Amino acid sequence: IEKIKIHTSYMSDVITAVKGQAVVFSEEQVYPFNMSTLFKQVEILMRHELKNSITKLSIIDQTTENDLIYGNINSLVQILNNMISNAIQAYGKTEKEMQIDLKAIVKDKNIIISVHDFGPGLPEHVKNKLFKEMITTKGKDGTGLGLFMSYSNIRAHFHGNITFDTSEKGTTFFITLPIYKK
Repeated sequence: IEKIKIHTSYMSDVITAVKGQAVVFSEEQVYPFNMSTLFKQVEILMRHELKNSITKLSIIDQTTENDLIYGNINSLVQILNNMISNAIQAYGKTEKEMQIDLKAIVKDKNIIISVHDFGPGLPEHVKNKLFKEMITTKGKDGTGLGLFMSYSNIRAHFHGNITFDTSEKGTTFFITLPIYKK
């Protein structure tokens, strides 16, 4: 009975999160939200993929409950889920546990969310084209839409920016978003 309670609670969380993701874009809901709420939804929706890929997601939230972002939380959840999926795939085929760090900090009047993997880094030919065109490192398995659409969405709907830092020791994507002023 205790196991059933745990699993039904998890199923309820997934259903709630997926219902939020299924919002019709024409009825886009925008409102202030904090990183705790955002990260909780990301964690719920990524749990299965993380478990299957033997990946540990470390979440570090250095923001407060009063540090808010204004926009569609479901849109930002999708962007982070895409980045985490990309980070998992960046490791390639491996049998050992992988690590991805998801972090939020406040700097100046912005919240900076970072997604960091410890994979091999981005190839040189990808770096200069990354947000300018649909480019993929996944060959026929990728469309190149994920990061391109994420970048466009962050710029247009959140008035933020996405940047990255990459080396042979890993890649970090930084999403900079203005803090919502009431």
